[in-house]
Amino acid sequence: MKSIYLKTPEVEELYYRQKWMMDPETMSYNAGYDMEMEGYDKVSGTICKTDEQMQEWYKKWTKSHNRYIAYIYDAEMKIPVGEVYFQHDENSREYEIGIVIASQYRGKGYAYPALLSLQKVAFEENEAEILSDWFPEDRFEAVKLFRKAGFLPTDIRRKELVFGQEKEAVKYLLTKEQYEQRKMKQEI
Repeated sequence: MKSIYLKTPEVEELYYRQKWMMDPETMSYNAGYDMEMEGYDKVSGTICKTDEQMQEWYKKWTKSHNRYIAYIYDAEMKIPVGEVYFQHDENSREYEIGIVIASQYRGKGYAYPALLSLQKVAFEENEAEILSDWFPEDRFEAVKLFRKAGFLPTDIRRKELVFGQEKEAVKYLLTKEQYEQRKMKQEI
């Protein structure tokens, strides 16, 4: 397993996130969705934000106990290769999570340890009881990753339009109890 660590970015490091968000290969999973977001390009999935917008985003995400953002650092190279995050869904007990690996680092073993590290932060250092994420079943790598990390698909589905075609997204969940059971099994 790749050796990584999570670190909340400094303001000076926001250019990494800007670069990832403007890279069509990194953001390809995001392409085609009908999202109303300033700077979003539906064709490429990219999101363009100014330095000022990034600083506003940073204040919002780093000054709240209901949100967490961290860069995924390769422990040997000491460079960020992506990011993980969670935020509390105010309408439920869930914390919605996300993981983005920069395109040049995909398939190199970063996502799994990053997702495990995010679980540890959410369940052991914060008040999370349930982690969730949504994605279509045809995102095979995401399905494989999340299942490996202990997330289970639910019967909860929603329709999403991707380039005008209707797709069904599935909600994946991991509870704190499931996390703790899994952790105990791995320690034995």
